[in-house]
Amino acid sequence: MVRVAAQAAYLIAIAGLVALVAIGLFFADISAFGPVNDLALLAMTLALAPVMLGFYELGGRTPTGLARLALVSGIAAVIGWSVLQALMIGGAVSFDYERGATGAFAGEAVALFVMGMWLSGANLLAGAWLTPLVRWLGVVAGIGFILFGLGLLLGGVSHPLTYAGGIGYQILFPIWAFLLGRRLTAIGESRGLAA
Repeated sequence: MVRVAAQAAYLIAIAGLVALVAIGLFFADISAFGPVNDLALLAMTLALAPVMLGFYELGGRTPTGLARLALVSGIAAVIGWSVLQALMIGGAVSFDYERGATGAFAGEAVALFVMGMWLSGANLLAGAWLTPLVRWLGVVAGIGFILFGLGLLLGGVSHPLTYAGGIGYQILFPIWAFLLGRRLTAIGESRGLAA
């Protein structure tokens, strides 16, 4: 699982970079990059589930029952967000980005909040296998997810919390994932696994 989690972390980093470039081009009035951003965010989010499993396997300072609850909640949020995102990409649901999130969009916002709680908590409570830089970058990125989700619920994409959270969600999260991928690769190599 450590090897798979390392590969998934690198996928998060790559998809995050693609999403960041695509959203920049979309805001530069090149509308064709909107769907590229949507697909990259879907790939980035789906890749979080194997990372969650890797964290669970490596362990930390959380009792097993709470760790399992966090894992199940986190993976459920990843799946829920991804299904809603795929439905939006496919045109089955639409989002009103200028108002506080409702309907399917509110479901995505709540899922982001839950993923942020997992991200902050898992990094904060991970064992000594996690380096301080990766740990604290993960905590801050998780707070970004939480703020992003809250901002969407309160006022849509133009809410100040959405902007603040977007830094953690679209910038710090992929950086964290890249550094985590390197750390997991090193752990895999020390255990004799090819990462």
